[in-house]
Amino acid sequence: MRPLISFLLLLLFTTPLFAESYLEFKLTKDIEDGELNSFNKVQAAFILSGANQPDSLEKYTQWYNNLIDALKSYNFNPVEREQKAASIFAYLHQNWLLEYKEMATTLLDVVREKRFNCVAGTILFNLICEDMGLYTEAFETPTHTYTIFKNFDRQLTVENTSGMGFNIMANLREYTQYLRQFYPDDRTYQIGLDRLYAYENSKGRPINNTELLGLLAYNRAYMAMQHKNYSQAYDFVVLAQYFNQDSRSNINFEINLYQKWGIKLFEDKNFDQAFGVFADAAYRYPSYKEFIQNTKASYFNFMGLQFSKKIWQDVDRLTQEIMMLDILEDEDYQKIEQLLGQWGNYSLSTQNKSLANEVAVLWADVNSDSRYLDGYLNAIKPLNNKR
Repeated sequence: MRPLISFLLLLLFTTPLFAESYLEFKLTKDIEDGELNSFNKVQAAFILSGANQPDSLEKYTQWYNNLIDALKSYNFNPVEREQKAASIFAYLHQNWLLEYKEMATTLLDVVREKRFNCVAGTILFNLICEDMGLYTEAFETPTHTYTIFKNFDRQLTVENTSGMGFNIMANLREYTQYLRQFYPDDRTYQIGLDRLYAYENSKGRPINNTELLGLLAYNRAYMAMQHKNYSQAYDFVVLAQYFNQDSRSNINFEINLYQKWGIKLFEDKNFDQAFGVFADAAYRYPSYKEFIQNTKASYFNFMGLQFSKKIWQDVDRLTQEIMMLDILEDEDYQKIEQLLGQWGNYSLSTQNKSLANEVAVLWADVNSDSRYLDGYLNAIKPLNNKR
């Protein structure tokens, strides 16, 4: 579970999630605390795969239940857990996981076309194993995802993209050659082919099956990004992060999306939303200085635009949010005080008591020791003394 402050920051710096359907909206609300309660993992997997209407969700869930029933009919020996897992794996690759295709990113691709990629294959295998009484996890690296069993007599690694992938560590050379396709040749030789597996796994982490489901949302974000639908891609990333807060395979994708979508919003002078995107990016990737600069630029452009229109709305909100990020330097605070000074003068010139006091409260939050604030508080006393 993420720390409370991190969760609050995530809520502050992300825009409201889109909802193409009631099911997607309901799933989003369900997973906001990082846990599924209203939906089980299978239902969530199909909703994230695009089964976003009740009738289609029921259809695909029934397909899954029929698959479980077919496997249970084999009456596996409960003591032979590894053999049971191997039989499930073989059954799936003989009947459903027939053609590996990188862009076959969801369970719907499996059901409709019997095509799959590492995410779809791993999710289907893991969920079935879990429902068949076998505890599974996954391991996510910067380029790949596979299944791990930790509670057998030995730790077992399963490569789901190949029908020969059960206990892949028995043939590490073959697996290393598989990983090689994800690296440019010069990078492969720099790492060393014999060390490629160790390098890849040093950058990864184990994830549970709820976290694994987040990769479906990331895959749909990727597809939206391919069509330059940055808004939808961003919304899918926000949803994915509720499931998987530290997705190792999507770091570069996230950075690229944050940059492109934030810049698009900024160029369209939608500074409020641009701030939200860049603030989210700056919080997740604090070492990426460009996100910090773009967050500040979005904030100050928003502040300037609001003052030019004499609209106080959201000035307080964005100021509180940027201070929570802890990215402001002394010169930034000075600029904010100057802007608040302009609002203070405007409140006095218009004799707007309510605005004057709201400016004073925010100013005190920004710098309670400001000598300019003291002067302003004295200046608005006559306003507050009026009946």
